[in-house]
Amino acid sequence: MYTNTAPVSAQAPEQHSKGVVAWFRRQLSSSLVKAVVLMLGTQVVQAQESLGHFSERYSAEQIQADIDQWTHWVHATHPDLTHSIHDIDAFYARLDTLRDTLDKPMTGEQVWREFASLNGMMADGHLSIGDGTNAQWRKWVGQGITLFPFEVLVSEQGLSIVSELGGAPSAHDGQYITEINGVPAAEVVATLLQRIEGDNLAFRSALLARRFAMTYRLTYGATDAFTLTFGTGQTAQIAALNKAPKSIKQRTFDENFNLKLLDNQQAVLTIKQFGWDEPDTYFRFMADTFAQLNKAQIQHLMIDISDNTGGDDVFWKRGILKYIATQPYRHGSTYQVRILQKYRDPGEVVGSVLSGELTKMTQPEADKSVRFNGKVSVLTGPLTYSSSVLFANTIQDYDLATLVGTPTGGRSSQSGGIQFLTLKHTGIRAVAPRFILDRPSGKQQMTPVQPDTEIAQQGLSKAQWLARALSASRSL
Repeated sequence: MYTNTAPVSAQAPEQHSKGVVAWFRRQLSSSLVKAVVLMLGTQVVQAQESLGHFSERYSAEQIQADIDQWTHWVHATHPDLTHSIHDIDAFYARLDTLRDTLDKPMTGEQVWREFASLNGMMADGHLSIGDGTNAQWRKWVGQGITLFPFEVLVSEQGLSIVSELGGAPSAHDGQYITEINGVPAAEVVATLLQRIEGDNLAFRSALLARRFAMTYRLTYGATDAFTLTFGTGQTAQIAALNKAPKSIKQRTFDENFNLKLLDNQQAVLTIKQFGWDEPDTYFRFMADTFAQLNKAQIQHLMIDISDNTGGDDVFWKRGILKYIATQPYRHGSTYQVRILQKYRDPGEVVGSVLSGELTKMTQPEADKSVRFNGKVSVLTGPLTYSSSVLFANTIQDYDLATLVGTPTGGRSSQSGGIQFLTLKHTGIRAVAPRFILDRPSGKQQMTPVQPDTEIAQQGLSKAQWLARALSASRSL
């Protein structure tokens, strides 16, 4: 999932904006029991395409067994479901409804439409009913499936077109979609948001933008063409495309990690994930980066993690804080953790939940010659999540840099230690965390990490937003 945020037109009608926001609020607070209607939506023209396990048909007994398997597993893994589930009674009522609804033979796709309605209710990017891996979708695209033909942006202004699916320019770039196959775009977006995981609306909207084509396909079914109505009132019929969305394409190292030296003693270090298959390559890059910054006598470094959805903490501890930390630090404080067999230490009871506090401090790098002594700012946004939230927490609590941009997509008190389960019959993959960690200061902050200086992105391209953040943070 991993494209840059695209420009937002500032010309969207105010009334349309309010309508979208109202739809978000109504739909996300609903009982989430409308998915059966979606299965048979009149806008679907069934194309003969296979989505692997989603296209297979399963008996009622197999489906019920998978619901039971998931229910047992999530309770044996998660330390406290009320961390993110606001109304736990409504959650269990929804589970009962699922058992009543999924009582007949169905395809995996139909099961997912119902089951994934839990995602919005669970309100945690680490707690989800999955819609297929990037590798699976690349395979299915390679086998010929077709998808919604545009990359989009989801915002309070509405649903707008960024480019053709895959990233090529289109004649419709920048236009707002008001209807898809006769259904109001606000209704479509709200329906899809119910099935996207995430801590808050900002994160789910950003994630939906990246996965729109896939989530739409699973929710509304296959169709050969789309009748789109635009904000201008014009209507066009556009064929579905056999192209891979930008978000599922495999990125090179340079696309994930890169440094740009600017001509005013500033630099931008972009880090789109805290992880790489060859860690030594990453750590060498970071060592070379900070050596280059010092050699060039850079006065201000902007670290862009606005598109960083997480990874492993060691990548920012050894890769960044090694070069900027000036005091001992810890990456969290109080915690809850479920003891699982594969992680059990002597004396611990499998299945129990332990609470405690992290006391071990990481010491700053002893070799001061590698330290970067210029000003450091960190750019955050709605896709800043998981390990990158822990990084933002640490940076802010120890005053190691200035946070600029917009609030993070994840709440400051983060879940983590994610575990995976592939359901026995339907093959649907689920994710659940095994611990909850509060920020280093000890605050149990259930809101996003708030930047020290907020720089709104609305109406700006990524380049414009970054330039504004650079200017604002350098002058602080």
